[in-house]
Amino acid sequence: MMCVEDERPSSEESSAGQFNPTHSVAEDLYSLLDEVDSESIADEFGIGTHCKKHDFDNHLKIGIFEGISPSDSLAELAEKTATHEQLAYMAGSTFSRRTNDRDYRAVVRLLFELLHTPQLYHQRAVQRKRLNWLNRPVVALDATNLTLTRSVAVASELDEETVIHEIQPTDGGLKLNLAARVDGEHSHPLGVTVTGGDTREPTQFDHLQSDVEVFVDLDSLIRVFDRGYLDYDRFCAMKQRGEDFVTLLRSDARVDILESVQDVDITDEAGTRSVSDQRVELGETGEQFRRIVFEDVDGSEMEYLTTLASSEYDPVEVISIYTLRTVIEILFRELKQYTNVEQFHSQSLNGVLFELFCTLIGYVLVQWFRQRHPLRGGVPEATRKIRTRWNQSLPSYG
Repeated sequence: MMCVEDERPSSEESSAGQFNPTHSVAEDLYSLLDEVDSESIADEFGIGTHCKKHDFDNHLKIGIFEGISPSDSLAELAEKTATHEQLAYMAGSTFSRRTNDRDYRAVVRLLFELLHTPQLYHQRAVQRKRLNWLNRPVVALDATNLTLTRSVAVASELDEETVIHEIQPTDGGLKLNLAARVDGEHSHPLGVTVTGGDTREPTQFDHLQSDVEVFVDLDSLIRVFDRGYLDYDRFCAMKQRGEDFVTLLRSDARVDILESVQDVDITDEAGTRSVSDQRVELGETGEQFRRIVFEDVDGSEMEYLTTLASSEYDPVEVISIYTLRTVIEILFRELKQYTNVEQFHSQSLNGVLFELFCTLIGYVLVQWFRQRHPLRGGVPEATRKIRTRWNQSLPSYG
């Protein structure tokens, strides 16, 4: 597709964009992108072949910016590109056209290359641990539904001009399936798939696993996931491969108790809670697992299934490890509250996915920004600083 030249705004409209401090917020935010060869990725996916003025790098930066600083309209976005440092002006119609036409898989590739940069490996290695006594990485798997505010056209794989289906807002939207590291201060999405809103979580488990397995800093990891991923055959296969996990069991799960390892009472001002540690056989699989039953002061029970050895982790520690799964829920909440993850401009599925993965890149860059500029308030405060001080500078650390 040939590029159409944009009509630039007047010099008065552009004057704010000429402010260029030594280390602006925008420059620091985008600095990690320099570690990824975006032009090679663009060439691989046939992007920007005829576009010299507005290359893939600028399109990507605008998509990331829109992800973490959403605009109410494409016209407003265009105005921002004229006044915000690190962005070259792009008309709203041009952004829309290129986002819908350019292969979203290029942005997916860039996200995963970004996650494998030495800088993010280092960040994951040195970040403060949520459980000081735990020396193994923990990865959570979960999914959330993304609502659509307008219909989205699904094009034929053979002919991009042919629409074979439209996803309506009433169809359940999309489902964002994530694997994220959750044992440290910064939660990074390490595996991502996007499916229809009615897709069952277990169908994406192996896809997310394959994304996670290529990270060299995840040796001896522990996986945590909720009841939505219940699959006895998978649990047995993971145990046979020596892959550790902690999950919740349903109350009607079929287990045979082989041994009661220990019973523990935990008493505080709220009352007494009981923890029972058991060796069980799961259903009719013939495989043995460890079940931990936690009874709260009101009599309600939670049952955990794990492969973690009782000789290495006591039952309360196992429960604490599973509790780290809430970090991925926080990640989903932050995406929905502080990004445009559900407010897409595009009307094609390719365009929506292009915007979505730009937003995920933006989220990773916000976490990177937080390391360089330690701020109280986590992602919300970092996002606010990025939005309000884009052309200004902040003290840097590391």
